[in-house]
Amino acid sequence: MHFRVSAAEKRAIAANARAAGYRKTSDYLRSLGLRGEVREVLPPELRRQLVGIGTNLNQLTRRAQAGASYATDEAALRQALVIIRGYLS
Repeated sequence: MHFRVSAAEKRAIAANARAAGYRKTSDYLRSLGLRGEVREVLPPELRRQLVGIGTNLNQLTRRAQAGASYATDEAALRQALVIIRGYLS
C-alpha cells in the first residue's frame, strides 16, 4: 500500500508515532488503520517507574501537608526521572 503525504504531514505523522511510543511509523499507521485507534506502547519498566513516581508524589504530598521533611525521597525521584528520560531519548 502506498500513499502520498506532504513533507509537513510526514513529519507530523512521524512525531505522532514517536509520541505514542512506536519505533516505526509503519507500525503506528498499521495500528491506526486496523483498529481505528492507537494505543501507546510503554515498556513495562517505564510503566513501573511511572507508577512508582506517582506513589512517591502521593507520599511527598502527604508528608508536606503534615509539615514533615521529604529530602530522603528526592534522590529516588531523581533516579526515576533519569530512567524515564533514558526511555524517551
